[in-house]
Amino acid sequence: MNILIYDTPPGIAYFAASVLRRRGFRVAVTKDPEEARLRIDTALFDAVILGPSGAPRSLADFIEQEFPRLPVILAGVPAERPPSGQLAAVLPAPLSAERLISTLRFLERRRRERLAGLPVSLLQEGIALSCRLADLDGNTLMLAGESDELQRHFGGDSRRVRVSVLGLSLEGVAAPDRCVSGPGCRLNVQLDPPGAGELLRRLRKEPLPSS
Repeated sequence: MNILIYDTPPGIAYFAASVLRRRGFRVAVTKDPEEARLRIDTALFDAVILGPSGAPRSLADFIEQEFPRLPVILAGVPAERPPSGQLAAVLPAPLSAERLISTLRFLERRRRERLAGLPVSLLQEGIALSCRLADLDGNTLMLAGESDELQRHFGGDSRRVRVSVLGLSLEGVAAPDRCVSGPGCRLNVQLDPPGAGELLRRLRKEPLPSS
């Protein structure tokens, strides 16, 4: 997951970034609201962590209006309270590394479950192959399906394909990651620009189907 931390005045940014990076998360940190807005506008981030002072009204309104499906975590606040709406979690001070990681792992599982429920069609040589969206990482779509079905059409070769996700027609280069006998074949599709950005923006802005 890609995480953006906005924290001013500095409160939890150094600690949170250190914890998350050690656990394999990709983290960017800023204390400038305009930089935070520009980074969020790339649609590359899977969640935003706000320090105990929260966000200025202009930034909060931007997130709520432009990216209503982007989870927000408020961390290091004086008192815990139940999450609501876009606020996925409120973590009290002193910030617990375990609580922070647990919260993000939960959001990561929920994200993958919802991605798996998206309508996806893989069009190859005029044939629509059955598959599901296993993950989306940067410009790469990770598709999963029945191994015999995907292997029949791809084998060990990379080739250009067209993928339809959420009504978006996307093109890129696909290569099987693991196509062996039995279930579990995965296909990685490196999308042409600006396809990934368009899809990520739609995912951040529109509700995902329930899993």
